[in-house]
Amino acid sequence: MTRRTYKKPHRAKKKKSILAQAAFWRTAFFMTAIGGTVWLVCFSPALEIKEIAISGTEKVDRRDCVSFIAGEAQKKIAFFDSKSILLLNLDKTKKELMAKFPQIQDIKIERQFPSKIYASIEERRGVARLATGQKSFLVDNDGIAFEEAATTTDLLEIGTGKADGVKAGDTAIKKELLDNILKMKVQIQELAQTVVDSAQVATPERVNMRTSEGWYIYFDPTKDIANQMTKLAAVISDESFKAKRKDLEYLDIRFTRVYLKAKNTPESSNEDINQ
Repeated sequence: MTRRTYKKPHRAKKKKSILAQAAFWRTAFFMTAIGGTVWLVCFSPALEIKEIAISGTEKVDRRDCVSFIAGEAQKKIAFFDSKSILLLNLDKTKKELMAKFPQIQDIKIERQFPSKIYASIEERRGVARLATGQKSFLVDNDGIAFEEAATTTDLLEIGTGKADGVKAGDTAIKKELLDNILKMKVQIQELAQTVVDSAQVATPERVNMRTSEGWYIYFDPTKDIANQMTKLAAVISDESFKAKRKDLEYLDIRFTRVYLKAKNTPESSNEDINQ
């Protein structure tokens, strides 16, 4: 007897609906999550900047700072406006604020969630008045010229011989040189009991400190300040100096010996004071 085999007729599998496919729902979930995150970061009213607070301003106009930060916070994304607190670039805003307002020495900007920006400003303080041609600038302890100065200020006037090219925000005098000049001013005033009202940077190796009595002290800012002050102290404390003081033109303490010049005497007649 012959065995017969029968094949079952092939039936095409019924395709699942796209709505029933797990991949579709995974994709839809991720797209929704991404879209929701973008909306939350960029357009959520809860994270929109509503307040900008500034502290520490005296010379800088607070309203100008607020307006500048508000402008930095305003973004255009596609065709929509955004003022999201998350999109404000704090480092860029700080850098541009300091460039716009040279009076600012440092600024800290922080987000205070959900909708406030707080900026704490430290302004520069003038330690000297720098005379540059037709203008005078206040300089801070880093030597930065940050605003034009009134000629009536009590700060030490420093002349550097620079032309009118100096502008607010420039490093107008090197910090080390400025430090030495200010140090010398204090020590001379204490030692000689006179006021130092100006300093002129004649050369890199010579600064002329003018006293209110009209005579000068020449010192070298590149050499040891303490050693030069020791020589000056020895001269000023000498009894013979008192008689010479009223007719003095300058004391030069830059070298091993101290040189003294009286008014109306030729340069070649400088007195060599062995100290």
